[in-house]
Amino acid sequence: MSWLGPGQQLTLQSDPAFPLTCHWMETLALPDLRRLWAALPGGAISTPFQTPEFLHAFRKTQCEPGQSDMAVVSFCDPARPDTPLMILPLARYRRGPIRVAEVPDFGVSDQNAPVVSPEVLARPGMLEKALQSVFAALQEVDLVDIRKLHKHVGNAANPLFAIEAGQPESSTLCLDLQGNSGSAGWGRKSIYKKTRSKYRRLAEAGVTLVVARSPADRLAVFESLAAQRAERFEQLGREDSLKRKDRTAFYKCLAAQETEDSPLTALSLKRGNETVAAMMLLAFGAEATAVLVSIGDPKWHGYSPGMVLFAKAIEWAAANGCRRFSFGTGQQEYKQRFGGEEERTRRLLLPLNGRGHLFVRARDAHRTARELLQIAVGRNG
Repeated sequence: MSWLGPGQQLTLQSDPAFPLTCHWMETLALPDLRRLWAALPGGAISTPFQTPEFLHAFRKTQCEPGQSDMAVVSFCDPARPDTPLMILPLARYRRGPIRVAEVPDFGVSDQNAPVVSPEVLARPGMLEKALQSVFAALQEVDLVDIRKLHKHVGNAANPLFAIEAGQPESSTLCLDLQGNSGSAGWGRKSIYKKTRSKYRRLAEAGVTLVVARSPADRLAVFESLAAQRAERFEQLGREDSLKRKDRTAFYKCLAAQETEDSPLTALSLKRGNETVAAMMLLAFGAEATAVLVSIGDPKWHGYSPGMVLFAKAIEWAAANGCRRFSFGTGQQEYKQRFGGEEERTRRLLLPLNGRGHLFVRARDAHRTARELLQIAVGRNG
């Protein structure tokens, strides 16, 4: 499948006073991705889900030859063609007869956005126009479908969120760790006092908090977490996505990377070789997100090890410079106890041709029929 051809350039319709060109790049290795990200002047403003390490693991484990592929679009000032100002990773796959492009997700990303340089933050609207220009130029793509768009990435606006074609999707709970919102004083909430008390009890029982420092240690935490999660989901009669080979391969690939820059942090409460609870946390820059969590033997449940581990993860994120802590997907009541505030998310559903428009119309018709059916069932008792 061809996008526009590797290395092909396109002049974008953005700000006439500040023109941009873009370059398509395919099959980039991890060192290439790191060099490109490092070239962003002022550093990369990014979620953990668009880091080089995450994208490398995604391409190796989620993209199947002939079925899906991944490319990176680099946006540059024509006067500085080797200096990216914004980077947009894209994945492409088939959804039945429809060819879809998205920011690499496939269910392993909790937040999607381009990666931007601080240099472009003072030009609102420019990036949205540039992104729309790129989408319009895509070949062999019928539909752009990007989910889980948060309004901000750290202290920067997410230009994908601001595109008018976006529509309300869902919401997540996020905690402001720097006290610049209604979450101020999060550490003084009663839940943190309770978890500190619970942790003291765990410590008295020989349990300690362990932050994995090596790929081997991260892999060991993941193996324990996956086993505990599989047992728990089986008890609840729920489907466990980690039993999918591609999903397991993704997290193993991410955990095994030999780099100090990995966005993946593995936390666990351990007593000797026994894992009491475990969590996989993705963090980069100002953002941290809990992506996987598990609890071990029922004998520990009275100590609330899952709640303790969430509190410890929040404390770790704050100590490591993160501004926001996201509780991941789901609106479970226990997350609200930590002081998180609801943030609405958007979905960009942008048809690019007739087939794309037909898909969106069929989707909207199906959704309307389902809503009408629910209303009719409700009226009939």
